[in-house]
Amino acid sequence: MNEASPPSAERGSVLWIALGLLLVAGVVAWALVAFRAPEASAAAAPGGAGAMPQARVASLEGRDVGPADLSGRVVLYDFWATWCGPCHIQSEILKTLYPEFRGRGVEFVALATGEPEDIVRDFVGSRPFPYPVWLDPEERLASQLRIFGLPTLLVVDGGGRILYRNTGIVDARTLRRVLEEASG
Repeated sequence: MNEASPPSAERGSVLWIALGLLLVAGVVAWALVAFRAPEASAAAAPGGAGAMPQARVASLEGRDVGPADLSGRVVLYDFWATWCGPCHIQSEILKTLYPEFRGRGVEFVALATGEPEDIVRDFVGSRPFPYPVWLDPEERLASQLRIFGLPTLLVVDGGGRILYRNTGIVDARTLRRVLEEASG
C-alpha cells in the first residue's frame, strides 16, 4: 500500500525549491551586472555627457585635491572601499599596471568612498598604494558621478572628459588597451 506524503510536507519542499531557484536567479543577475563586459564609453555625468565634476576632496596626506589638479593628464580613478573584496582584487591589477603607465603621462588615483579617514588610513598603512589616495567619505564625488557599485573605474582624458567607465573588476589586458588608447 502506497502512503502519500502529507500535503504540508509537499508544500514545504516546493517552497524550498522555489526559494533556491530565486536565490540562484538573484546571484546570476548580480553576476551579469557586476562582471559584465566593460563599457566602451562613459555614462552621462551631471554637468555634461562624460564631464568629470570638479569637486574637491581631501587626500590621505591632508591636502585639498580634485580633478582640476590633474588637468592635462589622463587619469584613472579607482572608486573603492576597504570592506569591498572585489576592490582588493582590482587594486592588485592596478598596482601591476601603474609602473608601466606612470612614466607615460597617466595618473592613477585611488578614491576611497563612503568611509572615514581613520579606517582608510589604517587599511592603507597595512596595504599601501603606489599612487595617491583621495578621500570621499560623504560620497559627494561618487554621487555626482552616479557611482552605485564598487569598484568603479573611470578613465578621464586631459580635458576632463570621461572616456571609460566600468563597475566591477576589469582585467589588466582590457585596462592596458583603454589606457593606451586614452594616452595615445
